[in-house]
Amino acid sequence: MKILFLMFLISVIHAWTPVPFDNNLPKIYGKWYTNAWMGNVNIPEDKKNQKMPSFIIKPISANKIEAKLNLKKSGRCEEIKLILQTTNEPGKMITWGKQIVGLLNIKVKDNMIIYMEGKMNGKNIIMMQLLGRNSDVNPEAFKIFEEFVRSKGQDVAKIIKPEVEADCIPGRS
Repeated sequence: MKILFLMFLISVIHAWTPVPFDNNLPKIYGKWYTNAWMGNVNIPEDKKNQKMPSFIIKPISANKIEAKLNLKKSGRCEEIKLILQTTNEPGKMITWGKQIVGLLNIKVKDNMIIYMEGKMNGKNIIMMQLLGRNSDVNPEAFKIFEEFVRSKGQDVAKIIKPEVEADCIPGRS
């Protein structure tokens, strides 16, 4: 009985354990939705459950990608871009601020986890997102995300599942 339980536990752990994407970046190009997120950054309460637009990941050179979204700020639509550069470590990229961003393949088709741990304004921060190719949250992917959040010592009760905001056109209200 104990052996069966141990085998079951090992198979469950293997199923949810995220692994880094290799640096074959075309797998992550295209449109993504934030299906869930959590972090320990100070975000005003009224902004935590704000609707989130989809975003696009595209190549800009052999070792750089751009993540771009159009976000409504102060009643206007603004284009936000983040440039990420590959590192020698699979699944790890670096941003302009020298923050390390991890891209994790969770083995649930059309889903991945992005996470960042680092310092911002002298404070240790952690941010995690469950991304999906569509706006519907995959229950299996969400369970994996919850386990990942726990593995990082974070409270799953603080996970937010944002609603999707329609894409807007930069420069317009």
